[in-house]
Amino acid sequence: MNDIKKEDEIYCPECGKPVKRKAVFCVNCGVQLKPLDISPAQEKINNPYAKSKGTAIVLAVFFGFWSWLYTYKRDYKKFWIYVSIFIVFWIIIIVAISSITVDSSYDITQTPTGWRAIFANYGTWIWLLFLASFIWPFCNSVARPESFYKNYPNG
Repeated sequence: MNDIKKEDEIYCPECGKPVKRKAVFCVNCGVQLKPLDISPAQEKINNPYAKSKGTAIVLAVFFGFWSWLYTYKRDYKKFWIYVSIFIVFWIIIIVAISSITVDSSYDITQTPTGWRAIFANYGTWIWLLFLASFIWPFCNSVARPESFYKNYPNG
């Protein structure tokens, strides 16, 4: 075999034989010469479970901890911990609300009672806890590297 390199060839770094300049693999030893150009469609075929970081962030912004269903195979513990906290939180709110009776003769000049008292005293906390249900998943999605989502569930 002729081992003289032609103008449109290069030498293989592994076996030293000449191969075409555009070759991705050496025809003699099989070593990869160039990185593969993989389109997003081909990448999806190679890893059908691959996810998108952008999608995870959008889900976290609009759906809070429900965004962890997008990566459930890796985040099932976070999802169930948060669901448990969320349920307990709302049970406490419902018990607190049901224990206060609503006074139908409410006068705006009086001290708030019933539902108004709850929101006057705890409304800020209820809204802060509601917003907190979006902060943890959002920070979690933003902090993860893109490779986590591309190599999901093995990332």
